[in-house]
Amino acid sequence: MTLTALGSHWQRAWRSAMVAGVFGTGIRAGANLLLIPVVLRELSVSELALWYVFLALGNFGNLADFGFGATIPRIYNYLLAGAEDFDAEGLREPKSGGKPNLAGLNRVNVTVQALYLKISLVALGLLAVGGTIFLMKPAAESGFPEKVWFLWALFIVAIGYNLATSHWVLAVQGVNRMRDLQMVYVAGGLSYASCAAIMLFCKMGLASVVVATFVKSFVMHARCRQIYRTVVPAPAHQAKPDPDVIRKLWPNSYKFGVVSLGSFCISNTSVLICSQMLGKEITASFGLTAQIGSYMVSFSKLWLDVKWPELAILRAQGRLVEMAVLFARRLALVMLSFIGMATVVFVAGNALLAWKHTETRLLSAPFLALHLFYLAQGIPVLQFGNLAFTENVVPFFKVSLLTGLGVVLSSLLLTPAFGLWGLLAAPLISEITYSTWFTVRRGFQGQPLGPRQFLLAAIRGHA
Repeated sequence: MTLTALGSHWQRAWRSAMVAGVFGTGIRAGANLLLIPVVLRELSVSELALWYVFLALGNFGNLADFGFGATIPRIYNYLLAGAEDFDAEGLREPKSGGKPNLAGLNRVNVTVQALYLKISLVALGLLAVGGTIFLMKPAAESGFPEKVWFLWALFIVAIGYNLATSHWVLAVQGVNRMRDLQMVYVAGGLSYASCAAIMLFCKMGLASVVVATFVKSFVMHARCRQIYRTVVPAPAHQAKPDPDVIRKLWPNSYKFGVVSLGSFCISNTSVLICSQMLGKEITASFGLTAQIGSYMVSFSKLWLDVKWPELAILRAQGRLVEMAVLFARRLALVMLSFIGMATVVFVAGNALLAWKHTETRLLSAPFLALHLFYLAQGIPVLQFGNLAFTENVVPFFKVSLLTGLGVVLSSLLLTPAFGLWGLLAAPLISEITYSTWFTVRRGFQGQPLGPRQFLLAAIRGHA
């Protein structure tokens, strides 16, 4: 192969959203993985357990978004594809090769900015009241309650700023600048890891990760604003927020909000219940295991993450077979990637932590295997759910809420009786009872391929 051909392949790869995503996620995950031993060495078990509780409560504050964040990028997708407007639910007749609706994009953008400022104020209130009440017991048991409350106040401010400016990330995603967005994630991840590492080495403890959280948001959202404005220039005369946009967004957004509430119950209540029932040592170990699992899921689903804008545009243009083939192939790559990483973590994870002489380890092998299996079965559920969402409908909001409530109730019942086994089994039992197969079936029905064609598309890349 000539140098010219190699250069051509390199330029094509560098322009690829997938390659940028792999690079970006690799840098972010690598930086955070390198940071983990520093965190485990510099933070006490009490501080580490508190940090995982902070994160879970921060996710609770993010519920103030109430589904708008899941709906808004698709509206940008449709307007970018040339749609004259969007409906509250469903899609209008597809337009092939339509020019971007810049006026519509600007109208949506200014409305979303005003909306997210209000959302951030709601989040501040939720965390200042609900989060503070929940933290009373962990703070009292920490041995340094005054410091905990000061850092909690800083963390609330960081979450508020993050929400107020997060609409720029949605805008960049919506205008299909996925490669640029992945590079933004690189900058955000590196800024978080470097800020936290410097402060940890300076013995600043839990404050390190709190401050780094704010720095990450500032870096990412400022850059996203610049990227969006290169695609959709600021209008000469700024429009006023349009209440009609919110009215059209609301029918799907509130359903996504219910889905988000259910997802919060599924993803975060385990850490919160663990902190109240199983002690700080198990909370630290479970939190670390969940964090590593989250990195693996994030890395593996990148195969599809970079294609959701394209999949939404293909559906809007009526190219359903092309959409289904692309989805099937990428889903296969997602699952293969996760299985490979999970195998490495199961075999070598605790051995590596022991080599680094960290006090906190991953869960022991039987518990770790159960948690990894739970994560693996949840990946296709999430992706088929996202495929259904490209239809601009939300058919899972009741299922998600009931499943989330089922996770909370079963965790509260099983954890006191069976300890960590009960905590880990509760979400798995609650999900496979109904939501797992219902979500996959509904997502599959929204594409034109039969089971055999879908399998061939996953293996070969064509139906």
